[in-house]
Amino acid sequence: MGRLEGRVAVVTGGAAGIGAATVRRFAREGASVVCADIDDEAATLLAETARADGLAVEFAHADVAELADVEAAVALAVDRFGGLDVLHNNAFWTGGGYLHEITADDWDRSLRVCLTGVWHGIKAAVPAMIERGGGSIVNMSSIDGLFGERFAGPYAAAKAAILNLTRVAANEYGRVGIRVNAICPGAVDTRALELLASFLPGYLADVAEAAALGRIISPDELANVVLFLASDESSAITGAAIVADAGLTIRHPAPTFPPFQPRV
Repeated sequence: MGRLEGRVAVVTGGAAGIGAATVRRFAREGASVVCADIDDEAATLLAETARADGLAVEFAHADVAELADVEAAVALAVDRFGGLDVLHNNAFWTGGGYLHEITADDWDRSLRVCLTGVWHGIKAAVPAMIERGGGSIVNMSSIDGLFGERFAGPYAAAKAAILNLTRVAANEYGRVGIRVNAICPGAVDTRALELLASFLPGYLADVAEAAALGRIISPDELANVVLFLASDESSAITGAAIVADAGLTIRHPAPTFPPFQPRV
């Protein structure tokens, strides 16, 4: 406990899933946190519950597709808590379908939230972090940013671009003490995964079987990775993309021998 003691953080998409787990984890580690989300009801409940537990969490309504909303979330962190040390760019939205069937509106909205929203976060956070003498930005990419996933064109394109945006930002701001890293999750137990599974019978069992660990990972496990990159424990790491997927992407896709089982 206390790895973020005295730090101030903004988490976008903080009302549910990985974002909510990260808000709670940051706050338990001593940070003052602004939960930025478009879901006012869920984010307000999260903040109120956290404060009832003695944690410092505030809510800011923020559509990351709008720069002014992200700037307002950062301003709340500065005004309420005195500055900004950590930004977790976690919010996303995406349409899906085969590329020739995706609507222009869904394509544009997907990239504006998933990719431009990350740039909005960097643009808003960097001046505040410079005032504090540095900071850590953790961008949420995906294993879909590494591979050509069917039905996920705009999402995969945005998540791939986030990886290079992360490298550029790490190069640009390292000398002012700002580290910038990305995480590439695999299948995480969130509402988005449940929605995907509703269209693909047996998907959850299949993806768990495909992972080296034989299971789907939890939002809390991802929050631990975000915490590591946000804290001084990762002080030597910048411009990196950490894959956290329970070993989903290390297997060769062709049929092979089953996983090891101890002899009884």
